[in-house]
Amino acid sequence: MIGVSHHSPRRSAYVLFGFAIAAAAVAIIIVISGGFSLRLFGLRVSSHGALRPTLFALLFLAIAYRRMPVWEQGRVSDYLRRVLRAALPWVAPATATALLAVWWVYGTRAAGGSDSYGYVSQARLWLAGDLHVHQDFVASVPWPNADWTFTPLGYRPAPGHTIVPTYAPGLSILMAMFMKIAGDCAAFVVTPLSAALLVLLTYALGVQLSGRATGALAAILTATSPTILFMTLWPMSDVPAAAFWLMSLVLAARPMSLTSAALSAISAGIAILIRPNLAPLAVFPAGVVAWRAYAGSQFAGSHVGEIKIRARQIGTFALACLPFVVLVAWVNHDLYGSFLTSGYGNATSIYSRQNLAANLHRYPRWLWESQGAYVFVFLLAVALPRGPKPQSRTLRWILLAYIGAVFGCYLFYVPFEDWWYLRFVIPAMPAMFVLSIDAIWQAGRRFGVVVQAIAATVFAALCVSHAVAYAQLHAIVEIGEGEQKYADVGRYLAGELSPETVVIAGLHSGNIRLYSQLRTLRVDSLDDAWLDRAIDYLKSVGPSPYIVLEGSEIPNFRQRFAKQQAVTLVDRPAVAIHSRHVYVFSTDRARSADPPQTIPHTKGCE
Repeated sequence: MIGVSHHSPRRSAYVLFGFAIAAAAVAIIIVISGGFSLRLFGLRVSSHGALRPTLFALLFLAIAYRRMPVWEQGRVSDYLRRVLRAALPWVAPATATALLAVWWVYGTRAAGGSDSYGYVSQARLWLAGDLHVHQDFVASVPWPNADWTFTPLGYRPAPGHTIVPTYAPGLSILMAMFMKIAGDCAAFVVTPLSAALLVLLTYALGVQLSGRATGALAAILTATSPTILFMTLWPMSDVPAAAFWLMSLVLAARPMSLTSAALSAISAGIAILIRPNLAPLAVFPAGVVAWRAYAGSQFAGSHVGEIKIRARQIGTFALACLPFVVLVAWVNHDLYGSFLTSGYGNATSIYSRQNLAANLHRYPRWLWESQGAYVFVFLLAVALPRGPKPQSRTLRWILLAYIGAVFGCYLFYVPFEDWWYLRFVIPAMPAMFVLSIDAIWQAGRRFGVVVQAIAATVFAALCVSHAVAYAQLHAIVEIGEGEQKYADVGRYLAGELSPETVVIAGLHSGNIRLYSQLRTLRVDSLDDAWLDRAIDYLKSVGPSPYIVLEGSEIPNFRQRFAKQQAVTLVDRPAVAIHSRHVYVFSTDRARSADPPQTIPHTKGCE
């Protein structure tokens, strides 16, 4: 009986281990084949998702481990530690590479709409050496608000019949640097490279907080976040801003040195240059610099020595960050006439107490929907013990405060309707993922490294499964193909219209300028009583203008200009049609009603 009782748990552990291997094999088969469906003894067996067999495999492993004798558990734990020590440093680079591959296949290489056109076109202005676009011809235009009507999306009028960019200069400066080295297409690689950097820095932050396992799993959650993935595919500022804020925090948390303080400040300065409204976040890397200065100082315990060390570190931080703040203020003054006025206008036009209720409702709901309830596990960080590193508890509280500050910067901001406006709080997400994994990892410390690894892996698998399902539901990877229409339309018009033609457009008012060099008149800025006269005027000074509208814009066009004769132009057959529901109309009523041309699909960024 003694022999049976001694060998039975070990034997059952091996059986459970075999079940784990079988479940893992099923998961691999599903990933490779996309799933299977078969009949077994008259019963239909099917599976198209790898999550459940993966979770069963991990569950069997956990039970098998607990059923092992103590001496064998020790051997397994030692072996797992060696494996993790060797494998974990490669997880973040592999994940970052995979994210770059996703961008390469699905990413946007066209500047369309407001944001992407605004950033890419501004980068070209930086290379040209003048952020003012001169439009002297507007002086003779007869209708009201003429400067606004000839201002494309992403720009605003300035004195002297010029237009200037609306967006902060940071991302465009980075794009201009890449374009200077590698050509115009390089503007589109800044965001995906920033996303890869964000993944690597998430790993670094996790290592600083509690270890490699935390960093590796948090890096995976960062790369698979629907919001981060979505914004990685667009040439926009959200991911680059997040990457530089995280870089600032990671550098600040390094052992005390003036170099670390200066590099952290430079990173914070670049982040401010990209997204100036997040400038208050600089207090967190500055605070970490001061904290690390005291923790690593030989004068710890000496009040005078502590003050001197902290003052030197904070002074270095402030001096290294200051030039970027000055550059933002100079650009604001040059473009908008005031050091404190941005392209969006005064702060009072953007922030309001009335926005609080809507944002308090939307941001948590969007987080729950896109990341699942798992995303809120980071809040458990307040209850974790001090370990595993001396600085862990302090760093957790700093990260919690940082996350709260990121959300605080947008609680009174203009509210939006779409879930992907979570992009505003991307700077907080890597810290949230790190704290979440850390909470799971620390909760399992008493059960040993095997249980810790299994629990953290199960949690990460659940998070990734929810995130991937949400990304598939919202067809995130189709964004690149959809955005290409902006380049297609611009290139088509460049080949079909004379350079003096004016194009009346709304959503396409920027990309037409970028890809065809034609002037555009904003249909949504034109007085609703002036459409007929505006078209007649343009015909009197040049070729007949054309109208370019998305299918979704046509109903509003009909409603706004219902009393104008030219409204019937959109009832005639279009001159050309893009498969993504973009229509080109002629204002020449004498033009024969030929079948519309098909606007060809193009590739690449040029």
